[in-house]
Amino acid sequence: MEHNELDAATKARYEKQIEILESVCAEYEKEEASSAHEAKQRFDRISTLMMQLHSYGYPPEELVGETPPGWITDPQTGYPRVDDITKAAEACSLM
Repeated sequence: MEHNELDAATKARYEKQIEILESVCAEYEKEEASSAHEAKQRFDRISTLMMQLHSYGYPPEELVGETPPGWITDPQTGYPRVDDITKAAEACSLM
């Protein structure tokens, strides 16, 4: 789907997701050797930003990449879910 085909609400949601991700990146770019207190504050800011990002739904494929083998995007929720456990397990680098 081209971006000019998005409805206004979806476009606004995607733009907000990009804005939040830019803020997350900015927090990581600020990261340097610091006190434990400063590191905790940065962690708290990043955690808050990630919760805000989650409140706008799952980001578009252009932002997060394709779903891995064995996964699909649930048409009702918009979130990824396992479709084929065997393929998902084979694609998992932790298993």
